[in-house]
Amino acid sequence: SSGINAEWPLRPGELQELSSLLKSAAGTSTTSVVSGCDLFVRFITLMRNRHMGPVDSDIWESKSFDPVRCFLLDRGNQFMKRLMMSRKKIAQLAYPFITDEVTVLTVNLSRVVLEILSKAHDKMKKFHVLVTVSEPDKEGAMMVKALRDRGIQATQILDCSIGFVMERVDFILVGAVGVVENGGLINKIGTYPVAVMAKSLNKPFYVAVESFKFYRNYPLCQLDLPNDSKYLTNEEKGHPTVDFTPPNLINKLFTDLGVLTPSAVSDELIKLYI
Repeated sequence: SSGINAEWPLRPGELQELSSLLKSAAGTSTTSVVSGCDLFVRFITLMRNRHMGPVDSDIWESKSFDPVRCFLLDRGNQFMKRLMMSRKKIAQLAYPFITDEVTVLTVNLSRVVLEILSKAHDKMKKFHVLVTVSEPDKEGAMMVKALRDRGIQATQILDCSIGFVMERVDFILVGAVGVVENGGLINKIGTYPVAVMAKSLNKPFYVAVESFKFYRNYPLCQLDLPNDSKYLTNEEKGHPTVDFTPPNLINKLFTDLGVLTPSAVSDELIKLYI
């Protein structure tokens, strides 16, 4: 706060500096934070450009920072409310795809996938979930516990057993660290081989993702992913934490903007940022 002057206008780049600070403190969730921060800054910028009425003109021309601060806080609160509602919207769209007696495969702990499965369970659907261990941090164990705590039948399987179990899987449902411009998926390491196996056996591969994770990047292969998204440290040598699944392996994306095909993501990104 010491960098913000009491007098208007704000220093040029103030919001961008705040965004950079958030990204630097983000840990390993860099892709999601980058896309979320970029969208938030764009949201504030658009609102400033569009509010040209006399009241808002007074806000922007005021020499006091207080009305500007209140305006930005209000816009920030509205933005956060939209984000908090996104998972519920996705669950409402996706749960009808889960029918009785199906077997669903997922790859790691995902709050939006958990929301969908919980919604289906609340609607009295009977299904079984297979969850990979998800090395190296064994997120799968946390996902299995969360599912069982909600009364959902869940089984943990080895990451290397996906070929063995895929024949009895009805479809795959995964979350996302980010979705890029071509509709490809950035997600926990191990997602890509699951998608390849699903494609070879004609199993639908679905992604559940909030629109703030739409990421303005265009990787074509694993090496194109930014290093700050792939590794826990700045060192290029190490175990990658995420991989890239190309759009041709994805059937549908369940988002708070609707059910999309991978090819529709670029159009939605344009709408979000214009």
